[in-house]
Amino acid sequence: MIRIAICDDEDQEVQRAHDFLSKYIQAHPQYEYTIDSFSAPLELLSHVEDHGGFDIFLLDVYMAGMLGTEAARELRRLDTNGEIIFLTTSRDHAVEAFQVDAAQYLVKPYTESAIFKALDKVFHRLIVERRHLITLKTSEGMVRLFTRDVVFTETGRNNYQIIYTIQGDKIEVRMTATELFELLVPAKFFVRCGVSINVNLKYIRQITKDVIIFDSGEQLTFPYRAYQKLKAAFLSFQMSTDE
Repeated sequence: MIRIAICDDEDQEVQRAHDFLSKYIQAHPQYEYTIDSFSAPLELLSHVEDHGGFDIFLLDVYMAGMLGTEAARELRRLDTNGEIIFLTTSRDHAVEAFQVDAAQYLVKPYTESAIFKALDKVFHRLIVERRHLITLKTSEGMVRLFTRDVVFTETGRNNYQIIYTIQGDKIEVRMTATELFELLVPAKFFVRCGVSINVNLKYIRQITKDVIIFDSGEQLTFPYRAYQKLKAAFLSFQMSTDE
């Protein structure tokens, strides 16, 4: 079941998005789904906090009380990794939108073909990435984690691996770096960096000869001997990805 949320403070825009979604789903009967509508960001956030997140969020940017981009940051803070499509009247917040890992940013009045293309993208990502959901045992219990949310991992104390996520979490698991890499590698965008570091190529902004700089601005020192292999993997990834 794929759960979809629409949040817009204009009733006609909510209905328009709902109509497009219904038409899209009719053309893709293989998907089971639910749609919930919200007229204010705080209403949506309260619902997510009480009942959990959604798989897809359709968010307006300009809403009373809070921008949609601000609501998206709160959703990420609540550990919600759903796909976000922004629907708005201005391009002014596009950079902020992609800082919260938005899948698409559509300017109103968007066309049916534009919203369908965006939905194709997020449904494909959901279906593919649900095959890359891993379960890990930590000292605090079992954790289920989408591999796409992992930015990098490194070896910590007593051979524990520390997993750094896009949401800012640090998860410690008792296994080797190689064992963890074997869990991550089916997602295809992970690379070993020396013997103790696993890196998600999706989140790398720049590589120097001894430092990786991520989109977040965070920097990670890595062994110089791993530079050529990492550089080649990064360039190959950049040329092959459509994202």
